[in-house]
Amino acid sequence: MLPSFLLTSYLALASLVSPPTETAAVTISAAPARVLLEERNGSRLNFDFAVQAGPDSLWLQKVEVSVYDKSGALVVRKFVDNNGFSPSITSLSHRVFAPGQMALVFNTFHSFPADVDVARMSYTFEFQKANRAEVTQTVEVKPERYQPKAALKIPLSGRLLIWDGHDENAHHRRLDFQHPVARQFGIRSNFMRYAHDFVVVNEKGDKNTGTGKKNTDYFGFNQPVHAPAARRVVAAYSQQPDNDNGQDFFNPRDMVGKDPLLLYGNYLVIDHGSGEFSLLGHLRQNSLQVKVGDQVRADQVLAHVGSSGSSYFPHLHYELRTGKDLNVEGLPAYFRKFRLVRGSQSRPVATGAIDSGDIVLQERK
Repeated sequence: MLPSFLLTSYLALASLVSPPTETAAVTISAAPARVLLEERNGSRLNFDFAVQAGPDSLWLQKVEVSVYDKSGALVVRKFVDNNGFSPSITSLSHRVFAPGQMALVFNTFHSFPADVDVARMSYTFEFQKANRAEVTQTVEVKPERYQPKAALKIPLSGRLLIWDGHDENAHHRRLDFQHPVARQFGIRSNFMRYAHDFVVVNEKGDKNTGTGKKNTDYFGFNQPVHAPAARRVVAAYSQQPDNDNGQDFFNPRDMVGKDPLLLYGNYLVIDHGSGEFSLLGHLRQNSLQVKVGDQVRADQVLAHVGSSGSSYFPHLHYELRTGKDLNVEGLPAYFRKFRLVRGSQSRPVATGAIDSGDIVLQERK
């Protein structure tokens, strides 16, 4: 046995050479790691934070963002915290983290006006432990302005309502891929992060006549679906019955045992090249007019609108994405040559993004 003074010196030296490892109190990362910036009346950011607690329970107390321009100057700083009788922190999707728990916190700072140059962002998270000790973590984000290489056109004709797009309240946007049920079905990313649900409406904004229980009550049912851009069909399915008159044929278990994309019922995926793929979903059973391997041209009729898969009524689900499989990422889509309707007025849009609640007119010759 070493004398006590030698043992003390030895342990001190060892601590310098091989410091003891310690589990981090919290680990936070942007999800996805590649943060894209969509331009529409300013800058819109569509990403979240994957937060994993360490060995202790954590309570999120504050999230602060600092936005810097290209020169590195601070442009704006905002926060949500636990202050007040109705604190803004309660608006966050997740606040309490059990030891070791991984959860998704939806980004509450997602939209900035056109005069804010969003070159770099610094998010600071403040937590509190059960013993009231504070834990702080900062995440740096550098958004990438994204413009699709494919010349996209809205894949339906006529007057269309974007029933649900990808704004902060849209169900596409709020896909929690860390949720236990999502994990059970193999979902590991938000592939529909920039999706659109297109619904055919009349001039009053009505989407159907009658009671709306039958597919044939809807103006959009069986309307032709056009190719948003050219290239090759890489995935397709057409045998799922359409949900109709109270009958729901969607079985989530088929996603695990058969095909994960059956979430969309009958679907088509087109590879436009350059890492951009269009997915069109909820198509009418047996309406597909193309097959895997076919080359399609822009505007070509591909199928017809149905209500298959996870669908409450006839509509077209569209998303631009990075691949044909389930666990890919969504991409911002900018459509060309349509009219944006604002009440009794409308204006032509050469190229632009659209989102939840917008009404557009898409004409085809």
